[in-house]
Amino acid sequence: MKKLLVIVFLLIIPFAEMSAQINHKHYVLMGKIELSKENYTEAIQNFNVAVIAKPNDFEAYFLRGIAKYSLGDYSGAVEDFTRTLEIHPLYVRAYHYRGVANDRLSNYADAMADYKKAISLDPFSEELHIASGSTLMHLNDYPKAVAEFDTALIINPENANAYISRGIAKRYLNDLDGSLADMNSAVYNDFFNIEAVVRRGMIELEREEYEAAMRDFNAALRMDKDNPLIYFNRAVAYLNLGDTTAALKDYEKVNNLDQRNALTYFNRAIIYSIRNEYDVALALYNKVIEINPQNIYGYFNRGILYYRMKQWDDAEDDFTRVIELFPDFIDAWINRAVVKYEKNDVRGAEQDQWHAKQIMAFVSQDEANVDSLYAQYSKMDYNKIISFESDFVDGNRTKALVQFSDINIRPRGSLIVNITDKKDYYIDATLSQISESNDLGGKLAFVVNDLFDENHKSFINDKVIEGVDNESLKKFLNALYNFEIFNYQRGEIMFTELLDDPVLGVYAGINLSVLQNAKAELVVTDKNYDNSIYITQKRASESFTQTQEKPDYQQSLTTITKLLGKNKRNPYVWYNMGNIHLQMQEFEKAIDDYTKAIQYEQNLAEAYYNRALTLLYLNKKSQAIKDLSKAGELGIPEAYVVMKRFTE
Repeated sequence: MKKLLVIVFLLIIPFAEMSAQINHKHYVLMGKIELSKENYTEAIQNFNVAVIAKPNDFEAYFLRGIAKYSLGDYSGAVEDFTRTLEIHPLYVRAYHYRGVANDRLSNYADAMADYKKAISLDPFSEELHIASGSTLMHLNDYPKAVAEFDTALIINPENANAYISRGIAKRYLNDLDGSLADMNSAVYNDFFNIEAVVRRGMIELEREEYEAAMRDFNAALRMDKDNPLIYFNRAVAYLNLGDTTAALKDYEKVNNLDQRNALTYFNRAIIYSIRNEYDVALALYNKVIEINPQNIYGYFNRGILYYRMKQWDDAEDDFTRVIELFPDFIDAWINRAVVKYEKNDVRGAEQDQWHAKQIMAFVSQDEANVDSLYAQYSKMDYNKIISFESDFVDGNRTKALVQFSDINIRPRGSLIVNITDKKDYYIDATLSQISESNDLGGKLAFVVNDLFDENHKSFINDKVIEGVDNESLKKFLNALYNFEIFNYQRGEIMFTELLDDPVLGVYAGINLSVLQNAKAELVVTDKNYDNSIYITQKRASESFTQTQEKPDYQQSLTTITKLLGKNKRNPYVWYNMGNIHLQMQEFEKAIDDYTKAIQYEQNLAEAYYNRALTLLYLNKKSQAIKDLSKAGELGIPEAYVVMKRFTE
């Protein structure tokens, strides 16, 4: 009822009178109380009233920004922190927390700029250096991150969070000894820091020091008996010590605390299956699939379970579903063939074996090993299945294209519209006219995306942007600039606003799709050791994670698909779509897309090259060689290297 009275009050009282009558300090205090109780929506309501009562008071904006951040509204938090700084330009905490929010929005350049400004105002704040180092880790620059954490520890040698962060960075640098030493220091300086204890246990697991890991997880549980991630990690330790009964109890505890933890249901199902308790295992696999209907591991392992239970039709259905989701999953083809033999479907079994053999022939490059591979796959236990597939579907770009790793090459990247002085570019009449009409310092053209290349040369700066009269072009260049400096969220917004522009819409759409693709891949770089930054002192249990995920390219694919609806004869749109389908391992679709690109631009070298690599993966060597020849002719020298290695 109180809130209703406030609304009526706002409607009928003039603003000046209303502001004078509202007790500003009261609502700020009430907001702080709700904030401390983690009632963030209620806190925001109180700060809203405080802001109306006193629009130029920075504190209410700042605290509202914290509340919004805590609710996951990072854009709203940035706006409130920005408003705070407009009122109080020297408020260090606002720069600090705006940097944290920008980090969450993938606006990494803005985040680093905020940290730099904050550090210039308060150079002896270890927390600012920790935040800066964390953003550097999100950009995979671990050596620089370590240097920032070093600085934090020079300022305060007892900062446990700095040791934790540096330990995580060292782990990424494969320095397990250094990582463990830092976790030891973190625990020494803050014995009751649960994160330090748990992360030390995780490092000890990697070092196969299971008894030590067990001690740490037990200690952590004494401090927080309801943390599901601690039970999960302790279960892993129990498994490695051979105590499956204790591991099952911990896994069950995890699911009691977190009923939608599919990974834990999956691990429990594995153990029950090994123990031949098929009914329990089946129920658990059903739960995995219920939570995540796209999980190929759930279907695959359930299919094996059905096979052991001699439920042939159900087993075949599950292996078929795996193949539908992941057509090049060798194990699924083999296992479905085995099931078809059991059903006396000899012809179907032979067809499945043929498909599997085509895939394996390329992977192994040794036909003599095929029989041994069949034997290996037929005897493969669950742990080997998981281990094998975890690398194959990993989100990291290099690993996702593991089929090419033995020749140390990768497909050509997608095309973006950027300013270039290179000779290898593609241009149309519209871009040519724009380049001639504006002093851009180079040509605005289609080029292979090289923004991640350390040798990338940027032509975009304030002078170039301000020298443009057309507002749409100015926005396009601003969006491109933000893309270049890894301010993904900011660039994404600007490109999206240009999608309906009659001149620049298609170019904005192409760049937007590539940006979304790049952001999807960067998002998954934090896997087992996620280094999230928290504004509040309380550390969420979600900061510990054991799951691995692959990039979600759906947003990028949706953008390019919509663009294609209006630009069906644009070769660069088709080419980029082919790259997305290749990343998604939808190889036949990728080939069709590259073919369309070539149909509309016969000199598109990258399309020939990438189609060739895809054809090689599918063991269509003769067709691939033709494309490699054309790609080499059009200026891609690597095409000849590939051709030589595959024709020897």
